[in-house]
Amino acid sequence: MDKTIEPVNFNASQELIDHMDTMFDRLVRYNDQIVKADIYLKSLRETPERAKKVEVRIFLPGGKDIFVEYEADTFKTAAQKNYDRLKVILTKEKEKLKSHH
Repeated sequence: MDKTIEPVNFNASQELIDHMDTMFDRLVRYNDQIVKADIYLKSLRETPERAKKVEVRIFLPGGKDIFVEYEADTFKTAAQKNYDRLKVILTKEKEKLKSHH
């Protein structure tokens, strides 16, 4: 799976990039049809608590894509919430594909 991890409004540490890379690599367990994943890490400076936001767009064959986003106190928490949501969505998509064949 091709993956892009892009920090927005800040410089991400290599540890954070590696963590995201490893975490989202595991999504292929739930759907092996994933073509590409774009992961955006946003530091929301305009919020009083300086929240962290992770947005993920997963591209599937046939032009279908899935978008999730989550805001939390840390990037790792936001990423984990997105990962958990994507597990469910990707599993359902795979089941749909099986039922059509």
